[in-house]
Amino acid sequence: MTLGVIGAGHRGAEAYADYCLRHPDQARVVAVAEPDPGRRAAMAAAHGLPSDRVFTSWEDMLAGERLAEAVVVATPDRVRSGPVGAAADLGYAILVEKPVAVEPGQLDEILARVAAADVPVAVAHVLRYTQFFRQIKRLLDEGAIGRLIHLEQTEDPGYWHFVHSYVRGNWRRSDTSSPLLLAKSCHDLDVITWLVGAAPDRVYSTGRLTQFRSENAPAGAPERCTDGCPAAASCPFYAPRFYVERLRERNTWPVTAVTADTSEAGRRKALETGPYGRCVYRCDNDAVDHQVVVLDYADGTTATLRIGAFTEANTRTVRLLGSHGEIEARLDTGVVTLRRFLPRPGAELGGAPRWDRDAEGRSGMPDDEVITTVTAPVDEADLIAEPGRRESDGHAGGDDGLMREFLAMVWERRERPDATPHATLPTTLANAAVSHRIAFAAEESRRTGAVVTL
Repeated sequence: MTLGVIGAGHRGAEAYADYCLRHPDQARVVAVAEPDPGRRAAMAAAHGLPSDRVFTSWEDMLAGERLAEAVVVATPDRVRSGPVGAAADLGYAILVEKPVAVEPGQLDEILARVAAADVPVAVAHVLRYTQFFRQIKRLLDEGAIGRLIHLEQTEDPGYWHFVHSYVRGNWRRSDTSSPLLLAKSCHDLDVITWLVGAAPDRVYSTGRLTQFRSENAPAGAPERCTDGCPAAASCPFYAPRFYVERLRERNTWPVTAVTADTSEAGRRKALETGPYGRCVYRCDNDAVDHQVVVLDYADGTTATLRIGAFTEANTRTVRLLGSHGEIEARLDTGVVTLRRFLPRPGAELGGAPRWDRDAEGRSGMPDDEVITTVTAPVDEADLIAEPGRRESDGHAGGDDGLMREFLAMVWERRERPDATPHATLPTTLANAAVSHRIAFAAEESRRTGAVVTL
């Protein structure tokens, strides 16, 4: 497969294009569009691109004839609808980062334009491509817990990741990127929709920016951590401690989001002048730092999603409560635990009753807990802990799973041009639109306090 990449940032270059370097038998990058000269040059060098296939803007790359079979759109949130529409008009198969759109009208416009062009579009809701969530989906579909009654999901980005991206970083303001729920958790809304198997009828949400406000700044705190902050020793968000000391051995993300010069001197200079050295209480952020979403379904099922800055863990956890059992699962360990209320079919009930456990906590219920460990769970905490990790190791294998299935779809499109194989992708534009509409409704609810009907 031949692939063009629009946006050579951490997702475009280090997740999707990197896959092609590691799997040259499956795909190769033949063109790139990127406004930042350093990232553009690095991408061109890594993939051996000639100068006439290196562009400063997506408009230039998509101005002429099609240069590849597929294109990845990994631009900032508010710069996606233009390249997606133009690529669709040229007949590219498209893989687009989430969120696809930042407001309902923009989403409607993209849906109409893609439908008119009749091209396949995959959205990077990578959680569906992890073995972790696929195991949970299999258990639900097999009826392991009976009828699903309630789903409870949490996304814990970790305090360090939250302040990096949503207080100091690119996603700190809704008017320059998108609201927190859309930017970070439309992944979760998508996977909830997939697990439940339906869209909710009603949405309610509440959330606030509580901590990272100027009135909460320590006494005497300057505009920047590097300006002699008196609270440096007691502040968990002190920038030099994180970017210089804790990540001393790391020269990829998140350090490369701060500076291309990852030497200690380069990091310190960037913290003295760039956004990542600012006091977290003196930024221009408006992203909420904690939020809860409640979803109500026509069949009586309910679901909740919580996201917040105030965790050490950087992971997702899921609980699914059913009529005949429950599932608890944690992404960073890759462990999925199933508890049945009845013995597994064919098993005999023996020993003590369920509520009468022995000294070791066992109940006597056969297969009381079935634990499935999923292969190679990796998430951002591991990227921090292990300097050798790459961005493409992230999302518990979901990034690679998405690329593998997307390229297989493009291959089938080449071999069977009259077929519609893209309908089999788990995250087509049509089903990704559902999670976006839920996010739009949740943000409306958060702002107004009303329950929103979809």
